[in-house]
Amino acid sequence: MGYPPPMGYPPPMWYPSPMPYPPFGHDGHPSRSCSRSRSRSRSGGNRRRRGGRKGGSRERGGKNFKAYHAQNVPKGLDLEKEAAMKSGVRDDEKTTAMLRNIPNKYGQSALLAEIDAEGFRGQYDFFYLPMDVHNKTNVGYAFMNFVNSSDLKRFCDHFSNRQFAKYPSQKIATCSPAHVNGLETNVRHLAKKAVSQFKDEEYQPVVFRNGARISFGEALALLEKGQL
Repeated sequence: MGYPPPMGYPPPMWYPSPMPYPPFGHDGHPSRSCSRSRSRSRSGGNRRRRGGRKGGSRERGGKNFKAYHAQNVPKGLDLEKEAAMKSGVRDDEKTTAMLRNIPNKYGQSALLAEIDAEGFRGQYDFFYLPMDVHNKTNVGYAFMNFVNSSDLKRFCDHFSNRQFAKYPSQKIATCSPAHVNGLETNVRHLAKKAVSQFKDEEYQPVVFRNGARISFGEALALLEKGQL
């Protein structure tokens, strides 16, 4: 009892069947094909579940996601390219500046106050800071038209490679002449945009006439009469 029967004889009914073992390779270890099949069977369900969660995140934040301002605010490059070939004005003769890398917390009033404090009050007749009206933040750039081209150059020299004061950040400002050049050209260009219909003056372009601010609607009316 307890000893296996001699070789060549069938085991008696009471002899337990041997435990099944996985196939072995030449090195005495379980074959790799068997190990891979067990690994796939264990991980298949988890991988599918993880893939499902990943797929959901793509719908919210992947290729199909667009920031609100990407759909509703005119891009700076779009504003520049439309008049790039039409103005025919050399950079040293231009009067409109494009200021970039503005911290997003700045609103129109705060940014103009900082610019005026640096000695530029009364030297410009147009200013536009595009805003993301959904998030109530600016989109990082602004346009300003100066009465004299020399003031444009001084403005760009002053604000290039500069950090802003009221809302300091790691952003470093850059400034260059804009392709859309001049008061009338800027007003005419924005007349075709949704921004001309905004009721809140904080989101509208700023226009000055004889040193006094006028609404964008008044500027459009003067433009139509040829009096801007």
